[in-house]
Parts: sequence; structure tokens; C-alpha cells
Amino acid sequence: MYTNGDGVEKDLGKAVELYKKACDGGDMSGCGNLGSMYADGKGVEKNEQKAVELYKKACDGGNMRGCGKLGVMYTNGDGVKKDFSKAVQLFKKACDGGNMLGCTNLGSMYANGDGVEEDFSKAAELLKKACDGGDMNGCRNLDIIYTLMAK
Repeated sequence: MYTNGDGVEKDLGKAVELYKKACDGGDMSGCGNLGSMYADGKGVEKNEQKAVELYKKACDGGNMRGCGKLGVMYTNGDGVKKDFSKAVQLFKKACDGGNMLGCTNLGSMYANGDGVEEDFSKAAELLKKACDGGDMNGCRNLDIIYTLMAK
């Protein structure tokens, strides 16, 4: 609520404080949200290494969004050495755990051959799962894959 100013005055410092309290108390979504604050430099000084640490804690604790966010860090080389294979593993874990953005990102990895052998059929399967699960990026990317497959 404090992050977006929903029903309260927007206060990123207060949001960080509450995310930290939640994370320290074992709430893995709190860890993931705190990681995002560090990744984006919102309410705290930007610190990609700290974001990676928090996303890892969230992912290891069963928060699939944290796994997906950590995968993005490995894809881009933010706070860690760029590692497409590690990103693929994390996106797969996120996707298998029901995180549709993880499915979209994994589908994109297959479409581009990043960390895996290029496979448009596998990409389409993952992007369809993401689209059916409500991820609009998955739907857009699925349309692109279908166009490429038709050529």
C-alpha cells in the first residue's frame, strides 16, 4: 500500500521498513518485494547485489515471483555474472510453480536460444501457458512465435 500510495500517502521508506519486517519474519513475498526495492533503488539506495540476495532468499523459500526476478538478474547480468543457463533454471522453477511471467521469460529463452537450444515449438508451448494464465506479454510473444513458425 505504501509503495503505490493505495489508501495511504505513498511512502517508499515505510514500504521498505515493512517489507524488511515481513522478510525477517519469514514472509518470502516480503523478501521478494524488498529485493525489487533494492533492484530499482526505490526507498533505498540501488543495490543489485542486495536485490539478488533477497530474490534468492525468496526463491529458496518458495516464492516463485522471487525465482523469476532472480532469473531476470541472471539474464541481464545485474548484480551477478550473466548466466543464461542459471536464468533458464530459475524461470523453469518459477513457471513450474505457477508464475506466468516465469513461463513467458522461459519461452523467450527458447525462442532466442539463450541458455537452451532454440526451439520455437517449446517456446510456443510455454508462451501459450503464460498467455492462458493471464500474462499479456506471453500472449504478445506467442503471436510473434506463431508468425515466425508460419514462415
